[in-house]
Amino acid sequence: MNRNYTLFLLFCFLICFSRPLYSQDNLGSANPDVVRLVREGVDLHNKKDYTGAIKILEEAVSIEPNNVLVRENLSIIHNNYGKYLFDRTDYEKATKEFRQAIYYDFKNSTADANLNDVLKQRGVKATDPQARAQLGDKLRTEANFEHALIEYQKALNLSKAPEPSLLISIGDIYYILYLRGGQQTNDINKANEYYNKALQIKETARAHIKVGDSLLALKDIVGAIENYRKAIQLEPESQEAITANMRGWNEAVRLAPLVPENHIGLATALQLKKDFINSEEEYNQALKLDPENQSALKGLESLKADRLKAQASGFLDAALKLQSESKFDEAINQYIKALEITPKDSKLHYNIGTAFQAKGDYEYAGKAYKKTLALDPNYEKAKTAIEILTKQSNDKKVKELTDRALELQNAGNYQEAVTSYLAALSVTPDDPSLHYNLGTAYQASGDFSNAQKEYEKASALDKTNQAYITAVKAVKIEIANPIIQGAINKQSSGDNAGAIADYLKALELIPDDAQTHFNLATAYQANNQSDLAIQSYQKALQLDSKGQSDAYFFLGALYEEKHVNKTAIENYQKYIQAAPAGSYVKDAKDRMAYLKTLKQ
Repeated sequence: MNRNYTLFLLFCFLICFSRPLYSQDNLGSANPDVVRLVREGVDLHNKKDYTGAIKILEEAVSIEPNNVLVRENLSIIHNNYGKYLFDRTDYEKATKEFRQAIYYDFKNSTADANLNDVLKQRGVKATDPQARAQLGDKLRTEANFEHALIEYQKALNLSKAPEPSLLISIGDIYYILYLRGGQQTNDINKANEYYNKALQIKETARAHIKVGDSLLALKDIVGAIENYRKAIQLEPESQEAITANMRGWNEAVRLAPLVPENHIGLATALQLKKDFINSEEEYNQALKLDPENQSALKGLESLKADRLKAQASGFLDAALKLQSESKFDEAINQYIKALEITPKDSKLHYNIGTAFQAKGDYEYAGKAYKKTLALDPNYEKAKTAIEILTKQSNDKKVKELTDRALELQNAGNYQEAVTSYLAALSVTPDDPSLHYNLGTAYQASGDFSNAQKEYEKASALDKTNQAYITAVKAVKIEIANPIIQGAINKQSSGDNAGAIADYLKALELIPDDAQTHFNLATAYQANNQSDLAIQSYQKALQLDSKGQSDAYFFLGALYEEKHVNKTAIENYQKYIQAAPAGSYVKDAKDRMAYLKTLKQ
């Protein structure tokens, strides 16, 4: 209800306002065609011929673009036509009309409110500055610049802190409108205003370029060139800034072709662009105007140096391309050509080092990196590259030595294999796999002691590797076996004390071997060391009760000797249960029967 009332007031305003427009004084126009067109436009509007009224008023605006009263009336007609379309749910066209209304009169708050409503109807977050800026971007890509301007301005008004990029976008629209209007409109001043606002918020190369372009359009060549210079200072590699700088100096030469400094300025701009041929022509043109001009003479000297640098840069670009294609030798040749021109370029030495490194030539890569650091001790990438190169070089040496060791080991040449493994370990002493491989070579050669040491080192370095743990146990068994056999031989010949010593030595290597504990127990028993025999039999049973079931029988016998008959019977019973078909079952039953009689 309120919205309709507001629109009605605007309609009345148009009707009431249109009558004084017949007066030339009130209209503010000395042009009778404008007065006539306004009168015709108002009449058409009153008949609700909105499109006809708009066409007539636009003709009036084309005659007097800055006539405020004509623009205000045209704004009201567009708004009312938009409301007419909105009521008929033609939201897309209504949107266009409301935007056009605002374009002709930015103070038309009713059109602004109506635009917000129709945008909301279309699912747009009308109060979100980012959403409005995105609408502006879309309209700009569609070359609908006036409407893009409306959205950008709305985004700016909604923003708490205006973004420089948004201000530049607004400036761009005004600049486009200025160009489209045949460079006759006042829009260029607006463009300059917004570009400067962006520059005040944040100094960027882009903002300086924009300000420079607007100053160039305003014929302020000096100011334009100064802004282009600042843009290049901020971003020396910016082609946009370099090209803008050329624009400025070209205009300076066009306006004052007999001033040598203008030709020198253009020559310098062309030199930055790497257009050396035209740059040389401009320096020479300056010398024609002033043969003793020192700036021009110095410029020609600097041009020679820049040409060489550009040539070196061309070789560098070719080298980088070839290197990306893994054509390392060809890339290195291009790097060398570049180095012949600029031998003290630390970056070039670094790049050639990367090429040598990539092809596996670590020696020359290292030399190149060292040369880089000699020229620039703070070149961090070269320092890192040397660290990586050292590791790669070591890895390569280790691989070569390991491969050779494996070949020798497979051929049965264990001693030479051991030597190669030791050489590899001198490079990477903490490599568990190398220690393991060395252990296998020692073990294959029969050197079980050193094999054990290497397996243990491997396991200590990699505690989770089961293969290393298994290898340690296996080699200890290899070492223990001859000791156990010696113990058995001594025991067979009656040297029980010697057998005991050997069994104990073997158990230091294989403490969890149940059979050796059993054998030790038999030696203790034969040597009348019954308590130690009992302990060893019990240990054997603890480790392997099924495999060492005979130990129950011998424990029974030992306890019987000690007159601990109950325990003796218990062990005989355990023996019979564990080995019902065992060799000593009959004896165990007999001893149990006998002991039970004693008990009774």
